[in-house]
Amino acid sequence: MTQTRRALAGGILLVGAATMLANAASYLLSMFAARWMSVPEYGALGAMLSVSIIGGTAALGVQAVAARRVALAGAGGAEERAAVVSLGLRVTALIAVAGLAVAWPLASLLTVPPAAVILTVLAVAASIPGFGALGLVQGEERHRHYGYAYAAIGVLRAAGGVIALAVRPDVTSACAGILVGSLAGTVAAVWFAGPVRPRRRLTPQLVRELTATTGTLVALYALSNTDLLLARVFLDGQGSGEYALGALVAKIAFFLPYAVITVFFPKMTAGTMRHAFAVAVGLSAAIGVVATAGTAVLAVPLVWIIGGDKYADFASLAWLFALEGSLFAIVQVILYAGFSSRARALGVLTAVGLVVQIVVVSLWTHQSVTSIVLTSSAIAAVLVVVGVLVELRRSRGRGEVPAEAELAPAPERDMH
Repeated sequence: MTQTRRALAGGILLVGAATMLANAASYLLSMFAARWMSVPEYGALGAMLSVSIIGGTAALGVQAVAARRVALAGAGGAEERAAVVSLGLRVTALIAVAGLAVAWPLASLLTVPPAAVILTVLAVAASIPGFGALGLVQGEERHRHYGYAYAAIGVLRAAGGVIALAVRPDVTSACAGILVGSLAGTVAAVWFAGPVRPRRRLTPQLVRELTATTGTLVALYALSNTDLLLARVFLDGQGSGEYALGALVAKIAFFLPYAVITVFFPKMTAGTMRHAFAVAVGLSAAIGVVATAGTAVLAVPLVWIIGGDKYADFASLAWLFALEGSLFAIVQVILYAGFSSRARALGVLTAVGLVVQIVVVSLWTHQSVTSIVLTSSAIAAVLVVVGVLVELRRSRGRGEVPAEAELAPAPERDMH
């Protein structure tokens, strides 16, 4: 047991260090952008980054399906690896085509150049094979290779954006740099994961699993990012720029405990650790408490470091965004617990939360930065309470056999 705990702690620390490095690079991109761009222009870039995060749920869906399938397959997962790689390539093409189709209407709605939207969509598509590679090494619990691949994706993407902003500090230039960096990050991640020859045909079961997983992640990431898009629509340029800075604080809090779900998801899937869900929720909540309290205490220097003097009036609100991000991080743990057993109820609940957010903010609470972030945080808090209760009741009510039993026929069903 001591050896197991030591290995678990080592995995969390290793993946956590890589996650912090990748996210630090992303935050540096936003910090340079906040300082080099005007407040309204930074608001436009913030909207594009939110579109990127929401669209990137397709990549996270491929990663989650890959990790789940490989974790269940164990050592005999060559066929599963080939299937999920093929799936990722098809999703890449689909996202590129669908994104280009909605680029012009989206650009008009968000008042950003169409070229910036097109570049953002292509960057999302380019990242999908890289996240598929992450899923392979995550499912195999190869924490060292996961750390290398994750860090490469985050650092190269951010480096591309920073270099582009240094050349020309506008939203289109930044999006072009992010696209180049995303391509480089995908190449690096695939190299770390190792070569896999994709399968030509996919089974309906695999497609349904990806659709359900991605749909739930779309609801989560849309819910945790649509508030910024709504701020872009309803607030003035100054307000949307401040909300973009607040969204950066929320993202820091959201991704701080990401290593926890990365390490615990395969264990929840394969059933190799008792109480994995409760431990993951507890660790994520503890990190969230520290992040929110730390932001409240250090708000003034933190906001100055991120955005400079022009955001000084925003400092008193920073802790609200840290709280929002921390709550959504716990929601993410709950949803991944559902993925591990293919439960759907919590995904539906998150989608309902997204609809409530859009309706409430659009009709009633869009007057200020404070009213929008409080609405989003309240919805996240409700999801946490209900989600934890539902997942604990469901996990007590099911047997411990399903994970391995479910896997046994899967490779045969997928062979064509």
